[in-house]
Amino acid sequence: MNSEVAVARRRACEEALKRVLELSPHIVGIGTGSTIDMFIEVVAERKSDFKSKTFTCASLYTCYRLSEKGFNVLHLGSATSIDVYVDGADEVDPELNMIKGGGAASTLEKVLAYGSRYRVYVVDFTKLVKRLGEKHAIPVEVLPEALGIVLERLRRLGLNPSVRTLAAGKYGFVIADTRGVIVDVRPPGEWSPRELEKLLKSIPGIVETGLFIDLADEVFVGYPDRVEVLKRFRGKSP
Repeated sequence: MNSEVAVARRRACEEALKRVLELSPHIVGIGTGSTIDMFIEVVAERKSDFKSKTFTCASLYTCYRLSEKGFNVLHLGSATSIDVYVDGADEVDPELNMIKGGGAASTLEKVLAYGSRYRVYVVDFTKLVKRLGEKHAIPVEVLPEALGIVLERLRRLGLNPSVRTLAAGKYGFVIADTRGVIVDVRPPGEWSPRELEKLLKSIPGIVETGLFIDLADEVFVGYPDRVEVLKRFRGKSP
């Protein structure tokens, strides 16, 4: 991450944190990834504001990070409702649809987003795209037992699937906390996020996709000199 992007992301985290506190949540859902790591650092600087709040997380790693900093953490399986959800994104289009899952946690991230009263996302300016798929493949989580069948089906549909492998550490496939294998798909040409989501979810063995449609209320976009807040159907405000 270059310094310009780091500054932009930090600004967005700080502004998003202010918004979270304005909403006065009791339970805060939180995703995973490099932006969320930075958000946790910003939260830790204002630890006193979160003494009475509880976090529930999309990954074991995020739970560990929050726990080691002394925050209250609730197992997601015990959460019945979430007041505010905070996460990053890999891409955001003008309608605030997103690609997520670079950290291989999109299934639980989507569960948290779906179960939250309000969803806040934090990104830097490099994450904005005109159309989803410009920079990133779309992650899908696949049951291990269905991997071969699903890959063949995706190939027949022309979606150019590839099983994600680890860059370091344990040799082999990337496995989500929910035990699924992460497969990245790259549909050719122009495509509709809604239609692709529907198609992928119709294939038995696919647990969830990294397409987040209508799951954002606000997106805080950091620039080196400012933060813009994008709201669904409301344009942007400084």
